[in-house]
Amino acid sequence: MKEKKRKLHWYQTRKVRNSLKRAKKTAGYFFTFLGSAILIYVLCTFVLSRISVKGQSNKGATIQIYLMKSGVHTDFILPVRNDIKDWRTEFPLSNTGFKDSLSKLISIGWGDKTFYMNTPTWADLTIKTALTVPFGLGPSAIHATYYQQLLDDRPNISLHLTPRQYAKLVHYIEKTLDRNKKGRTKFIKATMPGVVTGNDAYYAANGRYSLFFTCNSWVNAGLKACQQKACYWTAFAGGIFYQYGK
Repeated sequence: MKEKKRKLHWYQTRKVRNSLKRAKKTAGYFFTFLGSAILIYVLCTFVLSRISVKGQSNKGATIQIYLMKSGVHTDFILPVRNDIKDWRTEFPLSNTGFKDSLSKLISIGWGDKTFYMNTPTWADLTIKTALTVPFGLGPSAIHATYYQQLLDDRPNISLHLTPRQYAKLVHYIEKTLDRNKKGRTKFIKATMPGVVTGNDAYYAANGRYSLFFTCNSWVNAGLKACQQKACYWTAFAGGIFYQYGK
């Protein structure tokens, strides 16, 4: 009987040890793969963002726009209205707190809806949001902000577009917007304090935010759409600003 117990104990101990070895080996493979994937991603982001996509001639350019960097995020800064587009038809002032009719510029950016609605500051970032946003699991949104003048406390790039080029950019942004059956934009009411500041509002958008198509990738694709210099691909604002020597 004692011999049987001894053999059973030895067998169970060996089984546990083998299980631990397999788990350790599996964990080693996982973290090696994860580390390699992160390294490849960072290298691709750096290299591909340094490859330039040349823009077309801007001869006859009469419309000035800007690219503005806010932390890790890039926005288009456009005239509120001109002969080509009045953005108030897409983003009504009535949806903002200030309803500022004196605004001359509008900032338009794209991103993950969950992040926008639940993360007014980095301190509000939750594990759930951090784990779901990079993998394109949630819907996206457009953030539209009205300004009376260009903010001078953030990096920006000035671009001049021809009416034809600007029309292409307008079309690119219009395609991103999700619309109801009547063709109107879908206003997203922010409920968490700090998400909106009074001159801005959010609207439902098409597409999914992910590691491979970020808010900066969206702006970069918009630059290509309106025939401006851009990165071959970028996930970060730094790539776009590098192309313009910023």
